[in-house]
Amino acid sequence: MDNGKINKRMMTLAIETSSPQASLCLAEDDTILFCADWTAERNHDAYLFPALQHAMDALGERQLDWILVGSGPGSYGGVRVALAAAVGISTVKEARTVTLCSWEYLAHGEACIVSDARRGGWTLRQPDGAISVITPEELRELAADTGILLYTTECAERMKQESLCATKYSLIPTAEGLIHTWNALSKEEQEKRASLPAEPIYVRPPHITEAKRKPWEIRD
Repeated sequence: MDNGKINKRMMTLAIETSSPQASLCLAEDDTILFCADWTAERNHDAYLFPALQHAMDALGERQLDWILVGSGPGSYGGVRVALAAAVGISTVKEARTVTLCSWEYLAHGEACIVSDARRGGWTLRQPDGAISVITPEELRELAADTGILLYTTECAERMKQESLCATKYSLIPTAEGLIHTWNALSKEEQEKRASLPAEPIYVRPPHITEAKRKPWEIRD
């Protein structure tokens, strides 16, 4: 307590839908008030919105300060669903929406994290936070370096198919991990991240196709 003032406790909602194993948490500072998790592939919205309703019931009349969304790497569609929900809630609750790398809490800055990026590539997050897509050959060279800790979101069997070993397997990003990541940041770093656009992490340029027919064109 400073000069009779009491620090306001911060209410934070976190949504993590960048992988099929998704979750949502509502926290008051470091105390988890509500948590839900589910497994979905392409239908996160079917599970997300009921969980959001329970979280809003737990919030009650209290002010919501922050909405954290896991931005990937991972399911672009899943992250978009979470961002759309976050924008809607932020409009009603006047909360600020921030995206955080879904993998940031998994390694605490000490290891490289990899995941199958499909199309012959692997997503790599380096300890400094840099994210890129590397080839299987580059991944094997990385795994062969005994001075590097290698974590992965893939299971041991998937890595075995590539003749690779990792220090940790089957890591799953969570909404609770987003809250821990956020609370570990300084106020200055929180404001810095809050000033950035809330958007998914693109490990490759977005794939955009040209529509065969414009929406306004008359059909035959």
